[in-house]
Amino acid sequence: MKYFKKIVLVLLYILGLVLLTFLPACNKGETIYNTGVDIRSNVTKRVWVAIQKPNVELSIDTRLSKDINGYSYFNLYSMDKQNFHRISGTILVNGKTPKPSQGAEWESNLYWWIGKNDTIVSVTKTYLNQFTGQLTIIQLPPIVSNVTAVIPTINKNSQSDISTGEINTIIAPMWEMRGDTMIVVCKVKYFYPYETDGISEKYKMDSITKIEKIILK
Repeated sequence: MKYFKKIVLVLLYILGLVLLTFLPACNKGETIYNTGVDIRSNVTKRVWVAIQKPNVELSIDTRLSKDINGYSYFNLYSMDKQNFHRISGTILVNGKTPKPSQGAEWESNLYWWIGKNDTIVSVTKTYLNQFTGQLTIIQLPPIVSNVTAVIPTINKNSQSDISTGEINTIIAPMWEMRGDTMIVVCKVKYFYPYETDGISEKYKMDSITKIEKIILK
């Protein structure tokens, strides 16, 4: 029995020595991370650098004759329907065509009313009469409006051609507008980067506007 107690005491003594050996080592290992340095202070700060603003150019061509004051003249040709005419323009960014395509917004100061049940389009059918051998034209039922609405005299939106930067729209004044001056406004809104940190970019929006005046005759 005494021999057994001695063995137990020896084992406990050895276990105590082992614990005393490893506990300081563990404490010493922990001090490696307890440097007192805040690792957040070592994180690299994002430095934003300004980017030069792009040079956006917008030009409008009414494709009409102009006087010395810059007014264009459009001779109306129809008394009973809209008078269509195409207006062109060009958008360039730093002297090059914008990619992707850039949108343009158009406005005009002239509008006209269409009432409910008013005729929008008169429809005719032209065919060769097989019995008489003559070219025959018949009047079909017209297309009428089912609401009362305000009709603009210009198409509101267009996109630049991806190859040339060209933009186009259609104006369509009425005969009753003879003598009026149509003011056509074209606006191009665009986003551009103004700062970068080498990884991401910050963007702003700006716009450029051109105005053309067309006298309707």
